[in-house]
Amino acid sequence: MQYWKKPNFGKIERLEDEDFKKHPEKLDSLKVKGYIRVMDESDWTPYKESPAKKAVKKIKKKINKK
Repeated sequence: MQYWKKPNFGKIERLEDEDFKKHPEKLDSLKVKGYIRVMDESDWTPYKESPAKKAVKKIKKKINKK
């Protein structure tokens, strides 16, 4: 689910991710019309991608047997 807001009007467009896969031109048309992507319908802060999690390498401890 993606939320796009028109800054001057406060109008929110809610679009499914499948819609963008089927019709990628919708994304370009929203940007041309001046819409910006926001986090949520109630949270109008600009959208930011979540940082990718770093891969954690597990360390195995070796036990010396006598």
